[in-house]
Amino acid sequence: MCSYRLDAEYADPTPLKVRIDTHERYSERPDKPAAAVLAALALTGTEQLADIGCGDARFLAQLAASGHQGSLVGIDTSPAMVAAADAIPGVRGVFGSAERIPFDDNSFDVVTARHMLYHVPDPTAALREFRRTTKPGGSVSVVVNHPGTYPYTSELVAAHATTYGAGSAVTMTVDSDTLPEMMSQVFGDVRIHRSDNALVFDTPEPLVRFAEALFTLYGVTPNHPRRQAILTDLREDVEDWFTHHPGHTWRDPKGYIVATAVVEPE
Repeated sequence: MCSYRLDAEYADPTPLKVRIDTHERYSERPDKPAAAVLAALALTGTEQLADIGCGDARFLAQLAASGHQGSLVGIDTSPAMVAAADAIPGVRGVFGSAERIPFDDNSFDVVTARHMLYHVPDPTAALREFRRTTKPGGSVSVVVNHPGTYPYTSELVAAHATTYGAGSAVTMTVDSDTLPEMMSQVFGDVRIHRSDNALVFDTPEPLVRFAEALFTLYGVTPNHPRRQAILTDLREDVEDWFTHHPGHTWRDPKGYIVATAVVEPE
């Protein structure tokens, strides 16, 4: 049984930062999901924008640094992530759930939800909340991964977590196959931008760091009694793979979609 807990996953922003940095440094081709969202939205810089599940708020920090004049709000269920948003000049961090956004109807010109909808117990309810809090004529942009993204690293972590009884992976209920229809039911027309890519590692250490950053998704929490043993065994397996595959890289397919809709008046 999976022991994954969302609050444990995001209590410390470090694993999230490792994952983001890994995608920036070790992608086969340049990986710029934030840029893809901004291209889909074509912002003027005056919009009132809420980023739901804002994480460490680097997306909002980028907007603030670019001179965005409209209000910027980061909403998250993790106090650490809310604090990260609040620490950015020009950004307001708010504690709240995607399924019950703590704002009135028609509060925002733009709502973004990047790589978070698969954590929500009722993603359709969250999509309805995105619509409720977005003004007519405003835009909602959602990013989710392809199903089975980076399968080889995921399989590696799952195998070691299971060996030590840590649990199985959390089931992702929303992905690039299922999101378009879900959004169409709530918003009508949806524009899709698709990105296909891969993580590529030519040495063990960055792969080990990335795999460790996935631990909590497989029930290996920071205080798990066998965490260090799991990490040690995983590291040995990774180093052994590179030893027995000289001159080869560890290539793990990945990808995502940006799904964007305009909120029509009801």
